[in-house]
Amino acid sequence: MKASALIRQEIAAVFATAAPAPIETPARCGPFGLRLGFASQDLAGSFLPAYIQSTPDRIDLDLRFITAADHDLSALVPEAAEKPRLLIEDGIYSVWQPAVIPVLFAVDLTAKRGIAWLPKGEAPPWIRSRPAISLIHAMMHDTPWCAVHGAAVGSDAGFALLAGEGHSGKTTAALACAKAGWRYAGDDFVAVNSETGRIEPLFCSARLRPALVETFQSFIGATTPVSDFNGEPRHELSLADLGDRIGGGRLRATFIPRRRGAVVPEFAPARPSDAFRALLPTTAYELPGWPNEIADKVARIAGLAPVFFADTGTAPMQIPAAFLGRLEQL
Repeated sequence: MKASALIRQEIAAVFATAAPAPIETPARCGPFGLRLGFASQDLAGSFLPAYIQSTPDRIDLDLRFITAADHDLSALVPEAAEKPRLLIEDGIYSVWQPAVIPVLFAVDLTAKRGIAWLPKGEAPPWIRSRPAISLIHAMMHDTPWCAVHGAAVGSDAGFALLAGEGHSGKTTAALACAKAGWRYAGDDFVAVNSETGRIEPLFCSARLRPALVETFQSFIGATTPVSDFNGEPRHELSLADLGDRIGGGRLRATFIPRRRGAVVPEFAPARPSDAFRALLPTTAYELPGWPNEIADKVARIAGLAPVFFADTGTAPMQIPAAFLGRLEQL
């Protein structure tokens, strides 16, 4: 039996039970409507806070979160289980991510059904903050949409896409703008239409370094979990309480945050090629499959709006006014 046929068979078996998943809820993720099913309250508690819960016009993906205690999917684990594995075949997209805490993601694009299988019953924190993003990436393949590694926030002057490597200041800038009343589309990965420049949020999560807790205390709830993976503690935030301010809009500018010692935010002109280099590496690394198509979409996105380097300064709450001033000049 072909690997794709086996995966399709196992996905169908997960959904074959007459009873619905113990916990089901609709959600939206970028341009797609989802129906989320969780095999337990613990799984829902781990992943649901990252999702934008709403009732979409249609269901584009039925997604189940399960563990080895719920379904034995060990037949889908590659022989060399210590190595990552990608399969794209006959409408099946599947990713095995081993690491210390392994996860298997698979989607039948024809049946519009997907699974997230957690052999150890849990997932690393960065997966919990953007759950099953690889499956959303697979659904975007034949569309103009692309999930890109960046943050995005918007005001009446338009949306800013924040592009850069980790620790460049994207989360700080995005949360500062959200605290100032801007619309929030994400601090890590966002959906961008490479033809129209439309930005949509994928998740309502954020990961906050302890050094920024005092500035953004209002986003930290009494039950906000703190992860510490490889010595990098993070407050795992759900910004669902922002309500209608979790949303998208039209790309107006791309800012590339960097810290060069400015006291107050400063801007310098940049080129589309700078935005391309800021967006592509982590996007392509984190989203397996179709690297050439990803590069083409990212190149188009990089050319849709003016690009600026942004030294965001030392006072986070000065960032929103500086961003707004730059957007209003365009």
